[in-house]
Parts: sequence; C-alpha cells; structure tokens
Amino acid sequence: MKRLLIIMVALMLFGLSMSAKMQELKLDPEDIFSDREVFIYGLFDNESGEEITETEVICEVEDGYLLIDDSVNESFVSVKLDDLSPYSGEKSIHYAGDYVIHSQFTETQIIIDAETPDGEQHIELDRPEGLLLHNDQLLFSLRAMDFSIEKQKLKLFIPANASIIDMAVMVEGIEKFNAPAGEFEVYRVTLDFGLSMQTAFYEVENPHKMIAYDNGTLQYRLKESKSE
Repeated sequence: MKRLLIIMVALMLFGLSMSAKMQELKLDPEDIFSDREVFIYGLFDNESGEEITETEVICEVEDGYLLIDDSVNESFVSVKLDDLSPYSGEKSIHYAGDYVIHSQFTETQIIIDAETPDGEQHIELDRPEGLLLHNDQLLFSLRAMDFSIEKQKLKLFIPANASIIDMAVMVEGIEKFNAPAGEFEVYRVTLDFGLSMQTAFYEVENPHKMIAYDNGTLQYRLKESKSE
C-alpha cells in the first residue's frame, strides 16, 4: 500500500512538472476571423452514429470584439479581438430547473451573476494571471493557435459551476477527415481537461475552420459554412 501511494505521488509530481514546463497557449487572431461567419454542424451520437440535431454557430466581428453565438448550447460570448481574452458571457442551462449565468471579466476579477430556481446568486472570483479563456469561446478561439507547437497550456473558466481549471491542448498530427461539408485535411487536437479528454479537428488551410469536435458522447461535424 505504501509503495502504491509513493508511485501515485510520484506520478502527480511528474504531471505537475510537465505542466510547469509546457508553453502557455499563444493565439494570433490576425487573418483568422472575417466580419461574419456562420457554421452549421450536425450533432451525431457516437454510439449509434445517428444525427441527433444540428446547431448554428455565428462568429461576428464588431467594434473590436469577436461575438460567438451558439444556438444549441444557448451561449453567447464576447471577446476582445486583439488577444481573444473574454469580456462577457451568457449561458443558459436547463437541468433540474432553468439557469441563466452572466459573466463579466475585468483585469483582476470574474464577476458572475446567475438566475437560478433558488433565486439570484452573485459570485466574484480572482482572475488568474496568464491566458484565460471562457469555456464557450474555446473551440472557436483555438482556430488562432499556433499549430506547430505540440503542447500548450491555459486556464479555462467554466460558467456552469463558476470554476477555473488548468487544461492543455496537444496537436497530435495531420489527417484526412470526412464531414458532411466534404473531405478536409485537418489538425487533430486533443483537449486535456485533467479528468477528461476531448478532440477537435481544425482545417489545415487558413483560417483553420473547426471541421469537427468530439466530446466523447456527441461528435459535431461541419455541414455548411459561409463568410459574409
């Protein structure tokens, strides 16, 4: 038992050491986002392979901000276009009641106001140093990452439970991916949340559209995209 405990502690320390050495995620939004982009994804069940529903995601540049609106996830996030740092967000959750979570980001704080079945709640968190992204901007902000860097780290704000986690993104290589919108050459990117891993696929060709995303239960596959 003592030996097992020593091994577990050693693995934890090794993981912390690897995380400390990992480079912080770099985002360069130049030439990535156009005035208005519309993406339609089919959501396919991983077990049955059947399409369950579809979602429309709109990315729009307006007055120095990137606005990301996701219909199925009922989320809306505004981020500063120059560095993709979050400015505000709104998220609706329907689980054991209806919740609407508003978040505002300052240089030092994250301010959360939530409408819940038990009434209104107000929470203030210290904003950590370094790169921080809102969970609902993550997939589309990663289009601006440097895909030549194998492993990068960042902090992620999760509105559902008003928490901040450490995560890593890892570029696993280039492959072909068949989506309803056609066949694409893509980067396979692993999203390591610590307790779970997910996968996103970004077109190799600039502006690196997200072609697919797999959260373990559902796979989002691009059906159509257009720039306006």
